[in-house]
Amino acid sequence: MLYTNEKPRQQSTPPKAANFLHVSLALCLLSILMGVLFFVIEDMLGFEVPSAGVISTAVPAMMTGFYFGHKTETLMSAETRWLAILVWTSASYFYVLAAFQYHGLSLSDLFEEFGSFVWVFAGFTALMAVLSYFVIKSGEKTGIKNKIKTREKLANRA
Repeated sequence: MLYTNEKPRQQSTPPKAANFLHVSLALCLLSILMGVLFFVIEDMLGFEVPSAGVISTAVPAMMTGFYFGHKTETLMSAETRWLAILVWTSASYFYVLAAFQYHGLSLSDLFEEFGSFVWVFAGFTALMAVLSYFVIKSGEKTGIKNKIKTREKLANRA
């Protein structure tokens, strides 16, 4: 119970480590938001965003890393990061397959049309997964540094 002149005590509960499902959900939601943003920019404003695919991968990865780094103040394990990227990539491919079905296309038609497209597609996917891994980690480090600076500023004011 607090009295009128008593300050609340600091509770030092250790932050929970990030769960790969939470990380992958954040990645998926931020990707959807980036897609909506690019749709609005391209459709309503008539401006085509160059390298939208790379930007829509890097920005959600950076923002997710920053959020979880700031929240937990620890780097997530490599396993958590890779599992989140795997779930995120899988969800993206399910979305693409659903869009193909909606428009009456199939992957076999695409592969017949472009031949060695499979290898280019697999290489690009691997490259984006590795890029996402390091971008998430960089975002986490930035989030941790930001949280420490914020805590130091608050301690200096008190």
